[in-house]
Amino acid sequence: MGNSFLENGNKSNCNGCGICALVCPKKCIKMVEDEEGFLYPKIDKEKCIKCNKCKKICSNTNLSEINNKDTKVYAVINKDDNIRRKSSSGGVFWELVKYVIEREGIVFGACYNERMEVIHDSAITLEECSKFRGSKYVRSNINGSYEKVEKYLKQDKYVLFTGTPCQVNGLLNFLQKDYKKLITCNIICHANPSPKVFKNYIKEKENEKNKKIVNVEFRSKENGWRKQIPILYYQDGTKEEENIFHKAFSTELINRPSCYKCKFANNPMVGDFTIGDFWGVEEFLKSMDDNKGTSILFVNNDKGKETFKDIKDNFKYEEITVQQALAKNHNKPISINKRRTKFFKEMNKTGVTIKYLEKYGKKTVLQRIKKKLKIR
Repeated sequence: MGNSFLENGNKSNCNGCGICALVCPKKCIKMVEDEEGFLYPKIDKEKCIKCNKCKKICSNTNLSEINNKDTKVYAVINKDDNIRRKSSSGGVFWELVKYVIEREGIVFGACYNERMEVIHDSAITLEECSKFRGSKYVRSNINGSYEKVEKYLKQDKYVLFTGTPCQVNGLLNFLQKDYKKLITCNIICHANPSPKVFKNYIKEKENEKNKKIVNVEFRSKENGWRKQIPILYYQDGTKEEENIFHKAFSTELINRPSCYKCKFANNPMVGDFTIGDFWGVEEFLKSMDDNKGTSILFVNNDKGKETFKDIKDNFKYEEITVQQALAKNHNKPISINKRRTKFFKEMNKTGVTIKYLEKYGKKTVLQRIKKKLKIR
């Protein structure tokens, strides 16, 4: 029996990228949501011709070649304080956006739609790209983006694709070739929480307040970079600090099964660039720490280096080592929360979410110790 979900049905072996469905010549694979709210491929066995293209291309078992022997790593701060203020960390992403938009390209990233679902979408102006700013701690629906990226690349357009390492790896596997004008950037990813849990959470908060939520800022810098807080924004202009969902995410209660056996956690350098927060900057490089946000930037290959040459003057930056970059950052698969099964069982049985997020989403003694010691 093989290692892919399509062969053994083990949900830990599927990251939900959906490229198996895209390459199926008979279109007999559909991505179906399970009881936890995650997408998995389902094959119509009557239509299947057993060509095995789906298994051969699986992005969770076929990792794109990661050539990071010459990776350069930097601590980075955007020189424009306004850009950095609107960014989750140091403001690197926005310079990549500007680079592509100035070349009449297209940017793909995660955003909220009108139903407050997290999806991948595209944008062709800086104003439109604002929707991609900020961390979204929900597994995004790729939403046909891989096929759209390929279409624009074949039109000789510049394309920036941003996402989690498994999403970037999925794109590279789908394309099956390198495009000079494609720039990929993956985040250092902690894990992917359930879209269903987030949807239920939003619905219950709206019912509680009797008003619509129009945005969730998971990492507001109102209290500084190190004390970022989730804020819910309502349609009537009010806002609320609210941490129940984020706590459940950080205690590993609601994340995708494949995240607990992530193949990218200790080697996140999949795209041309890898970005994240430089946690621990105060220990390694005090000159780059002002509590307004400092990014880690991995420049992973020659394409990344050429692009970085064109944008580096917009940054204050210092070269660091991979070891320094990952010392306080997420660098291994997360440990499964032992209360996870109980949570999903209770939520699905009762239709109630927030109550059980609070009940099972509290930090364990071990997690509290790790936080105190700043172990991520």
